[in-house]
Amino acid sequence: MSTPAPSTSPAAAPADPPRSDPFAPSKAALRVFAILGFPLLAVAWVLFAIIVLHQAYSGDGASGPLAGAAQAALTLSPAAGLVSFCLPDTPGHRARRITIWIQYGLLVAGPVLAAVDFS
Repeated sequence: MSTPAPSTSPAAAPADPPRSDPFAPSKAALRVFAILGFPLLAVAWVLFAIIVLHQAYSGDGASGPLAGAAQAALTLSPAAGLVSFCLPDTPGHRARRITIWIQYGLLVAGPVLAAVDFS
């Protein structure tokens, strides 16, 4: 007794295409995170300004010693966001994810560094 050969007709093809993995890395999701960093950057700039002005008008009349470093961090954050948004597919998912981590790290470092006052 032999088994019948599988049919190669188009009617035997599955009707539904295979579903994509919902947990697969998505470059669209990472681009959304890169774009969401820009409104958060505005909030970080406002926090930076409040902290620096509060330090300048209270105490000895000078802001913290790391105010310049905080401003540099806030200036570099949108550059990292643009790089992560415009990065081509060639470097891969990991490179885009790292640049987003850098963007958010610089975004948080700005107000934190501005709040440091050793005096």
